[in-house]
Amino acid sequence: MKKIKTMETGTKIVKMSAVTAAVYLGMKFVFPVALPFLIALALARMLYPLAKALEKKMRFRRELARFTAYGALLAGIGAIAGGLLYLCYFMGSQCLNNMDSILESADSIFCESCDKLEELSGFKTEDIQRTIQKEASSLAEGAVSYSKDAGWYMMGLLAKIFVILIAAFLILNDYEKIIGGIKKTQTGRYAIEMLKGIKGASWAYLRAQLCIMGIVTAICIGGLFLLGIPYAFWAGLAIGICDALPVLGTGTIFVPWALFEILFGRYQNALGFFVIYFICNFIRQVLEPRMVGQSLGVPPLAVLISIYVGIYVYGGSGVLLGPISALVIYEVYKSF
Repeated sequence: MKKIKTMETGTKIVKMSAVTAAVYLGMKFVFPVALPFLIALALARMLYPLAKALEKKMRFRRELARFTAYGALLAGIGAIAGGLLYLCYFMGSQCLNNMDSILESADSIFCESCDKLEELSGFKTEDIQRTIQKEASSLAEGAVSYSKDAGWYMMGLLAKIFVILIAAFLILNDYEKIIGGIKKTQTGRYAIEMLKGIKGASWAYLRAQLCIMGIVTAICIGGLFLLGIPYAFWAGLAIGICDALPVLGTGTIFVPWALFEILFGRYQNALGFFVIYFICNFIRQVLEPRMVGQSLGVPPLAVLISIYVGIYVYGGSGVLLGPISALVIYEVYKSF
């Protein structure tokens, strides 16, 4: 009896190891390739009820109903893109109209910073300016190279968006056949059931992250307002959004900003920025495992471990891929 239990335990460990390895390889190599088509499938699934409603209630023909639903998707994407382009145009035009004052302020800040560095370090202002200008020129050369890479990245991103939109239309057009074909196979039925569980957990995870982002943003706005910072609302909102991104965080903004304030002798503001940063960081570290764990129905420690391992394995995107990988492993192992 004891030998049988030992064999069962060994079998479970082997299965768990195999599932973990498969999920890791899938997330690392297969998921990035399949992601555009998964997004297209999600868009088609979102548009399908609208298309069926147009067929039944509005008496549209099948092709016309699906084309109308797809047109609504394109109109929504176009409206968002148009709004972003207008915002960029508005901000760019404002910068161009005030370019003289901006350059004058930047030159004044640059000279004042060099004077402060001379007081602190003992080096002459001219030497500091020469060193900074030399480094700036090398950074400019690096920026040109980086801009080329960024250009290729944007072209690749646009190509992926184009593939997603075309694939979404094709999937929507043959939605019943595709879903029916998937449901005919045992693997397909199993995948659909697993995706349902992952979908519910993903929405719970997203709600928890949005709630945390809202709390952090409110702290940033309130702290900047108390410090008397101009445009406290917009600055706090931008910092809160940065905190939600995998690679960035509140420290990306507050730490350099605080050091800049120290350089100019505004120690009260610098202290305030450090306090806001530590509060936001503490809030995220405490609330993220707890809220995400409650949403997913798993212990907070398990969520914290999945996030840490995800960052270690996948990099910055591990904040999202770590918990998702853990959910996939759990769903697959539960089916065994």
